[in-house]
Amino acid sequence: MPSVRELYEAWADESALREELTRSLEPRGTEWLFQLFASLGPRRGELVVDVGCRDAKHAIRLVRDHGVRAVALDPVPMHVEQARAAVADAGLANEVEIAEAAIESLPLDDGVADWIWCRDVLVHVDIEPGLEECARVLRPGGRMIAYVTLATELLEPRERAELVEGAAVNPGSFTARAVEAAARAAGFDEVSVERLGAEWRERMIEDGSWDATETLLTLSRLQRRERELADAHGERAVAAYRAGDLWGIYQLLGKLCPTIYVWQRRG
Repeated sequence: MPSVRELYEAWADESALREELTRSLEPRGTEWLFQLFASLGPRRGELVVDVGCRDAKHAIRLVRDHGVRAVALDPVPMHVEQARAAVADAGLANEVEIAEAAIESLPLDDGVADWIWCRDVLVHVDIEPGLEECARVLRPGGRMIAYVTLATELLEPRERAELVEGAAVNPGSFTARAVEAAARAAGFDEVSVERLGAEWRERMIEDGSWDATETLLTLSRLQRRERELADAHGERAVAAYRAGDLWGIYQLLGKLCPTIYVWQRRG
C-alpha cells in the first residue's frame, strides 16, 4: 500500500507516469475488421452471408470492395426495411439479397456460403444452434469472421445481471469459454483470435467519433432521475439506455472485451 506522500506524488501533474499515459498507443479502429477480411483473400463472385446485418452497410461495402455477392439477414423487421432501402440506394439489388431471418434458422442450403460475416450478434443469441447453422451453410473450408463483446473476470455479478437484462444478452453466450466451446462443437477450427480490449474505444476517443465524457454525463443524469425517467418512458427503455452506455465504459475499464474470431469450417 502506498503512503499518502507516494500517492500524491504519483498523482502529480508533472509525474513521469502521467507523462507516459498521455501518449497515444496508436490504437486500431473499426476499419481494421475490413482489413482483416481483405487479408483472408476473398475472391470475386464468392458468397458472403452477413448475419445480423442491421442496415446492410457492411454487406454493401464488402460487395463494393471485393466483388463478392452477399446475402444480408436480420431478425428485426425495422433493420430489414433499412437494409433494403440502403441496398436499393447503392444500386446493388442484384448483388445483395435481403431477408428477415435469425442466426438460429438461416434460410440457406447446406454448404452454399464461402464466408460468414457476423458482427455484434453472438452475445444476443443461443450460441450453440446459431454457430451450428453457420457451419451448416458454409462450404467445407469456408470461413466465418465474428466480432463479439464478451464479459471478463472483472465484470461483477450485479453488473453482469444488469447488462443481461438491459442489453438483451444471452447469459450462456457471454464468455470466451462458452463461445469457443460452441464453435468447436459446431465443427469450426480456430484460425485466429484477436482480443481487442479497449483498443477500438481508445481510437474512437482519439478521433472524436465517441465522447466518453458525454456518455458518463448521461449515465450520471440517468442515475439521478431514474425513477422519474422510468415513469415517463418505461423501465425497460431506461434499462436499455443505461446498458448501452455502460457497454462502452466497461470496455474501457476492462470489464468487457471485444474479440474477433476467424473460424474455418472443418472439411
